[in-house]
Amino acid sequence: MILENYTIREYRPGDVPALSLLWRDVFGDPLGFTAEFYAMLPDMGSAVVAEADGKLVGAAHVMNGFELVGKKKKPPVVGYLYAVMVAADYRSLGIGKALTAEAAALAKRRESAFLCTLPADAPLYGWYHRLLGLDCALYREAHTVDCAPLETVGEFSATEYLLWRETLLQGKTYLRPSQPTMEFMRRFCMFYGGGLYACGSGICTAELDGDLCLIKELITNTPEDCGRIAASVGAALGAKKCVYYLPAPAGEAYIAAPPGAVPADCVWNLTFD
Repeated sequence: MILENYTIREYRPGDVPALSLLWRDVFGDPLGFTAEFYAMLPDMGSAVVAEADGKLVGAAHVMNGFELVGKKKKPPVVGYLYAVMVAADYRSLGIGKALTAEAAALAKRRESAFLCTLPADAPLYGWYHRLLGLDCALYREAHTVDCAPLETVGEFSATEYLLWRETLLQGKTYLRPSQPTMEFMRRFCMFYGGGLYACGSGICTAELDGDLCLIKELITNTPEDCGRIAASVGAALGAKKCVYYLPAPAGEAYIAAPPGAVPADCVWNLTFD
């Protein structure tokens, strides 16, 4: 296909039905999930869309409900690029590139100090480097345990989780989500059979993938408790095995950000992958 022109603009509420269908077609998530996301998007950020041939053919989302807490008195706002999608018939035409560039500009207009993302595939790290100058800034490592009820597990609201998270991360450099962003994380996890939990000496987010429990954030000041926490939360959700991720100096490439923007010891963890 040769596409002579298309339009990139910020999304409007009336775009949501078409965006939801496009999301389902590109990523496979059900419409119930996208309904949750778009209902909360105005409190978390915004999006840009591409129109061509009289229809919506692509979108990129910017979440700016994060702060980078560290040595600065006023934590800078972080823009998080999420769910860049282009309809199958309109790929390889430069639309994804144009959407990503405009999303970066939108993040800046919304007072983000810098833009970051979690590329979906390893080759995309190079693509984001060429387009936005982003490089892998943080790494993570996966650990697997058999599930067993070793600790008591309690469920948290988004507000409760944030309060405990702030306490556990005191004195560290970390990414702080806004309350609406944390609430969407809770709903994200619940949609996939999990939620936000307190367990033993720590807290975690968890979701299910079949009989596997996935924990992308597990925070405790007692590192030797990580396996017990993961095993217990997985057991509470009825899983057989649990995979949990911890920050690592090297390993699986994780967050891409401008060079020097994110300290290597930053506790990040919260992403919508």
